[in-house]
Amino acid sequence: MTSHNLVIFAGKVARPPHRHSRPDGSLVLQFRFEVSDRENQATRKGKNLIDIVAFGKLAELELSLFQSGQPLLVKGQLKERRWQTPEGKHRVRVEIIATDLQRLEESTSNEDQSCLWPRAALEP
Repeated sequence: MTSHNLVIFAGKVARPPHRHSRPDGSLVLQFRFEVSDRENQATRKGKNLIDIVAFGKLAELELSLFQSGQPLLVKGQLKERRWQTPEGKHRVRVEIIATDLQRLEESTSNEDQSCLWPRAALEP
């Protein structure tokens, strides 16, 4: 059986991103992403917050591109991280490791959408 780890979410930036360096000097970009349940969009009760992590060229993007509320299309892979706190508590976090980020406009037209990096594979 073949398995695929691919997720595609359309939503908006919930919190501005922060960038930091790993011990090897490579950059990491992280931000919180909001995806709403379609049937609960009007009431905002179905809001889901997802952590997005980007490496490489995506981590080098200008932070000003990721303002709170900015609509984005995120393509990537799910990754589960497990760790233990200094107090001995076990923690688990599921994140999306981004492979594509595409800025979306508020309009429903696809003409004004701009790909941040690399060219979105979703376009025909």
